[in-house]
Amino acid sequence: MKSIYESLVWNEVRITSHAASQYIPLKYGEVGTAGTRVTLIAGTHGDEGPWSALAIKMLCQHPVAQLRGRLRVIFTANALAAEVERRNSWIDSPNPIDLDGVFPGNKDGSHTDRLAATIAPLIADSDAVIDLHGGGTWCVNAFVKRFEGSEQLAADLGAPFISNAPNKRGGLTTYARSLGIKVANVEVGGRSSKEMYWTERNVQGLERALFNLGALALEAPPAPAKEAVDVGATEAVRARVGGIFVPTLREDAVGTIVPIDTEMGKILDLHTLAELQVFTAPYEQTAMMLLRPQICTIEGSALVYVIAQPV
Repeated sequence: MKSIYESLVWNEVRITSHAASQYIPLKYGEVGTAGTRVTLIAGTHGDEGPWSALAIKMLCQHPVAQLRGRLRVIFTANALAAEVERRNSWIDSPNPIDLDGVFPGNKDGSHTDRLAATIAPLIADSDAVIDLHGGGTWCVNAFVKRFEGSEQLAADLGAPFISNAPNKRGGLTTYARSLGIKVANVEVGGRSSKEMYWTERNVQGLERALFNLGALALEAPPAPAKEAVDVGATEAVRARVGGIFVPTLREDAVGTIVPIDTEMGKILDLHTLAELQVFTAPYEQTAMMLLRPQICTIEGSALVYVIAQPV
């Protein structure tokens, strides 16, 4: 029996790129003829995509006979950014443009504007959209963003933390929500020794979400998601000075809550290795939503953590 993946019908749209190749393809697969249409998209940011794309493919190993809706998958939304493992494509001039900030795009604009304009109709032609991000090549994270009207979808995805989505101008999920589409933004996983743990956890969340949307039948109903910890406004913690970053909390700490004054990591002088900055948990209960798990050299103002307080 064919799997969902083997049954995908692939489509390709050519997007204007650079002089050497002229065009870069956007490829997406579709399967199903009736019922709820769910679009799963990964790789909007090029340094976050491989783990989410793999989770989508693992989901698609279910037999196609279990599909009760229509499924659209975009494994790599931002191919030029993914090629160099960067958040945004290098091709836009004079500065890189965030694909997740220009929806619904402009068919006559920059490469990224045109890419968004190509993806936007696919988003609009959906009953539900799950936009999968992740920590990426330099960090790991563990939360989902909740949108009004799509609370159950966010809960089904099973991330450790859940927060209210900001009204991000030009965001893919914000655009989908403005059209009345059920939507969730997943920020789970990234490069670490636990990358497959988080990938498989995303698969379980996708199975649960599609089952509850009526798009996927399973031999038995999936177990309910463990209740996520609801957090308030998130805080991005950045370095005050550049240097060598040495984490105290590593990948096992993401998705957990640590007490106040817990040492999270430090920055050492690049030349003398003198201690320049120490990061400590600021709240009685500090939710570790994103962290850098590895020793690295960072610039001043670099993002090091995303934290919040449980509510």
